[in-house]
Amino acid sequence: MGSAGIDLIPLLLCAGAVIALEAAAQWINADPLMVTAAIRLIDICLVLGIIYIFHRRISIIGLSLKTAASGIWHGVLWAGGFGGLVLVVSGILYVFGISPLSLIQIQVPENAGRLILFIIIGGVIGPVAEEFVFRGLFYSFLRRWGLLAALIGSTALFVLAHQPAAGIPVPQIVGGVVFALSYEVSKSLITPMIIHVSGNLSLFMLGLIDQLF
Repeated sequence: MGSAGIDLIPLLLCAGAVIALEAAAQWINADPLMVTAAIRLIDICLVLGIIYIFHRRISIIGLSLKTAASGIWHGVLWAGGFGGLVLVVSGILYVFGISPLSLIQIQVPENAGRLILFIIIGGVIGPVAEEFVFRGLFYSFLRRWGLLAALIGSTALFVLAHQPAAGIPVPQIVGGVVFALSYEVSKSLITPMIIHVSGNLSLFMLGLIDQLF
């Protein structure tokens, strides 16, 4: 990731629009899942529109046809490697008598229709929108002050946005670091998107298994 990232004005406009939409969503009397889907899709469109208006290109946030193929390939590799690491850590926890499922605590809908919507929105649309905001916007902006500043800053914002419960938000911290590093290495926003989506889908699957058994 180069030192030149998005400018302050488009960053503030995007961040302000996203925050305003999230606040407005609290007052919309409709299906929460559908509201979330609509807000996240609007977030993506706003970010793309504002970035293009100010910079005349979206490659500045790591979206380009030239890097798409390598971004997908890196995403698959990172997701596989991260998944393997999680399995190893889970095995170690089991050895010490700790169930990894007890650390996840994800509630998924029992109704089949709602479950499908939940997976699509929370497992795909949500993660993609978050990568636009936290890596595409904040990481890109902070990167001009170095890798460490961008890594810590974007991860801290990512953790705060997820409003973790009491205790150390390990999943959010680890996720934020992995997503940022994968973005740095691949130079493609598609890479952290794939990792984030696969991670969320895996967590939902584990949550479903935990509820069933």
